[in-house]
Amino acid sequence: MELVKKRVIETDIVRKRKLLKRRRFPTSISEASSEEYAVPVAKRTCQRRTRETINACNEIHGGTRENKSPILDALWLTLVKEATPFQLGKYFSLSKKVMKKVVPKVVKESIPTFENSFDNKVRSLRVLYSKGLLSKEKYKSIRLNLSMNTRKSGKKLESLKFMSSVRLPKILPYEKLITFVKSIDVGNVNNFKDFCYDLDADEIVEGSYRELQPFLLQLAEMYVCLDKTSPALCHFGSEPYHLRVALGADGAPFGKDDEATSWLVSFLNVGQQIASETDNFILAGANCSESHLSMKRYARKLVSDVGNIEGKTFYLPVSEASAKFTFELIPSDMKWASTFSGELGNSAFYFSPFGNVNNDNKSIVNASLGQSEQCLWKPWVYEERLQVATKVEAKRKELGQTRLAESTKRTKLLDYIRSLNSRQETTLLLGPLVDKIFAEPLHNSNNACQQLHELMLVHANDKSKLAPNCTNPVRDVPGCALASHLTTLKEIGASRLYKKVKKWCSQGRKGSLSYRFTGKETKKFCHNFMSLLKAISREDDSPQQQLQICTFAFIGLQLRDAISRFSRVTITEGVLQEIKDSCKRYFNACSLLLDSVTPTVWTIGHAIPYHTDLLYRKLGLGLGINTMQGREAKHVRISQYAKHATLSTRWNLVFRHDFITTVWLRQYDPASFHYHKSTDVYVPKKIEQPNVCYCGLDKECSAEKCSLCSSEIYKSVERSAETGALDPYICNLLSVTS
Repeated sequence: MELVKKRVIETDIVRKRKLLKRRRFPTSISEASSEEYAVPVAKRTCQRRTRETINACNEIHGGTRENKSPILDALWLTLVKEATPFQLGKYFSLSKKVMKKVVPKVVKESIPTFENSFDNKVRSLRVLYSKGLLSKEKYKSIRLNLSMNTRKSGKKLESLKFMSSVRLPKILPYEKLITFVKSIDVGNVNNFKDFCYDLDADEIVEGSYRELQPFLLQLAEMYVCLDKTSPALCHFGSEPYHLRVALGADGAPFGKDDEATSWLVSFLNVGQQIASETDNFILAGANCSESHLSMKRYARKLVSDVGNIEGKTFYLPVSEASAKFTFELIPSDMKWASTFSGELGNSAFYFSPFGNVNNDNKSIVNASLGQSEQCLWKPWVYEERLQVATKVEAKRKELGQTRLAESTKRTKLLDYIRSLNSRQETTLLLGPLVDKIFAEPLHNSNNACQQLHELMLVHANDKSKLAPNCTNPVRDVPGCALASHLTTLKEIGASRLYKKVKKWCSQGRKGSLSYRFTGKETKKFCHNFMSLLKAISREDDSPQQQLQICTFAFIGLQLRDAISRFSRVTITEGVLQEIKDSCKRYFNACSLLLDSVTPTVWTIGHAIPYHTDLLYRKLGLGLGINTMQGREAKHVRISQYAKHATLSTRWNLVFRHDFITTVWLRQYDPASFHYHKSTDVYVPKKIEQPNVCYCGLDKECSAEKCSLCSSEIYKSVERSAETGALDPYICNLLSVTS
């Protein structure tokens, strides 16, 4: 009997072990949370154990069949406290009941709350202002595509679901978002008609402006708060939060026949980001030209405001910091600088706003601009300008009392200004701020490349000797220099310039090409000017034509190197010296070999190295800090904001949208703002290859330079530019061919 009992017990143990192997009981997290059973016995055993657990908990925590809350509460608290987050996650993710019936219900209830939250409003604004301002239709389309899906039938839309019966959270509907946009406080924006108080009805302009001091304090508060979180501001060796301000105006691009002007303000403390449109802020804008009387009145107000702001310390309550403001730069082109400095234009005898150079001495080589006695040209002195303006005003009144013709009065007045060795005609609208106007790198680079391209185009046209009725050189005379020039422009990707030159040819090639280079064309030209020269060169070129080609090549190379260096924000002593050397050689070559010293050539040759040196000594930065690139980018963004506005509402909308994108969003979502430094360079990277010359043409790997750069004519051009005198080889060449 005992033996039989022993065998029965052993059999029972074996049976239990087999049942365990058949997953009768959970042995891991995955089994415990699973709701599937391998065999019916496992399900019954699990149910029995569940009842035993409930009964045991009932004895400890109380509860009834009708009210199991104390038991369930105790089990839940025990599980939450004893299990790790990882274990809880495993239990939930493997339970169909939890994942299909519990979690979706909880998540579904939180979606409307999120959609009405402030975070979703910020999220929606980021979509609305992505790469400009989206139209109503575009925004609605994005919202639809982000949250809706089509069924297989394609007839009905349904919400996209990321889990069972749970839809994706939607961005705000367009109407609600616009209501929120209108509710954002953008500060005091005043009507620009304040400066049109006595003008005729047809002279009154629509526009908006901000008061300078409150806006500067608001921007300073934003930058200081961001800097305390993530330090990025430059302090130029002075106390923290001494903010250096750049202030200037330029024409806003609303179209060829739609004049408008905007004033922008920025801080030099942001360093490289000065070239970003998000770090240039709109101070004023109106539907008028730069020289409109209302703009001049606004300039006088700004000068007065600047005088009240400089020298004071302001307390910033939010960041609990103190800030000072110093106005360091007035970025502008030369036309605007002359107008607001009360000067004559660059067609005057004294043509430059940066020094007393004139048409008689502008071509002198190896001269310089500066304060020392050795310098041929001196910067204009503010006090002397005021004196000249007073004398000119007296002369104007004197001429006004005569019966001379208006054209005669004007001629006599210009002659009088010239006799005073000046170009000052009226009072200085900018007051002492005129001394903050420095040569601007972007416009001067574009103008210089444009002028060099025109000389190359004239050379190609003269060499081609086309008939007057030839309107398509590529088709009619495919082998000529002008046809090669056109083909090369297309090959290097200068599509807009190619179309303009092609149109010029179709119109009979009369006069000079009228096309204003942008930064894009300038970079293309700097990378490929040697390809253009190679295209218009011929083996049977005369010595004079070869000399012209080599001169263009040398000037293009010096211009490329100079632009690459003086467009930088961060420079060193070595780079500063390279700028001076390249600008000197560029100017000397233009003066000696092209006899073409334009205001741009003189500015690059003398004003730019002088101003770069001044800024480096004062701020430790290069002339790139004075660039108009960020302001030009801002104008493109302004045109996007105003695209769907009327003339009367344009600037109010522009001010609102610009404030939200550059100030409000940055305050509430600073992580979404990233400055991506441009990777574009003026010097092509291909010159680092062993088979490419420094100029950009192909060469033998064993050779130091290409055939053009190693030619005797090119070397003589190089020596002439270095010494400032025509090389004997060139003199001999010109005397033989004359």
